[in-house]
Amino acid sequence: MLRLEAVSKRFGRDWVLRDLTFTLARGEVVALLGPNGSGKTTLLKLMAGLLKPTRGRVVREGRALFLPNPPAFHRHLTAREHLLYDLAFHGREGDWQGALARYGLPEDLPLAAFSSGMKKRLALARLELLSPDLWLLDEPETALDTEGRELLLKALGKGRKGGGVVLATHDRALAEEAADRVLWLGAA
Repeated sequence: MLRLEAVSKRFGRDWVLRDLTFTLARGEVVALLGPNGSGKTTLLKLMAGLLKPTRGRVVREGRALFLPNPPAFHRHLTAREHLLYDLAFHGREGDWQGALARYGLPEDLPLAAFSSGMKKRLALARLELLSPDLWLLDEPETALDTEGRELLLKALGKGRKGGGVVLATHDRALAEEAADRVLWLGAA
């Protein structure tokens, strides 16, 4: 599903990642743990194809979708408008109303009025609707309340069934509960 072969990434003179080899099997959830600045987000962006490695190779099968932290949305659009746009952009159809209902979100409220947790829920609803093969999540638990965390765990199960999930987190409990294994990143 995903393979990194001796991947290294440098920004200027600073190495963020060095000679990382990694394989994600279909149906697997892997958590990335490590301190701030250890390269978790950079690694997700490399996996998504948003960055190119300085050295090494990334081989990805299927469609990948990267969920940044915080998720990016247009403030003036509603949740309905966002999901309809995303579905049209990706050439897909889906039950956007059901997704909003499952994640407890209003249809017609502009995102400028959404809390951080509501935006995170909308990002999870988007992932569920677009159902990519590979989910790449940067701190998906951030800003979620207890109910939102339960929704995240259910969503991770759907991501596992759809292909695979890599999530960067500082939450060891989430990693232990949701992931099949943990990849620890330290300073390069």
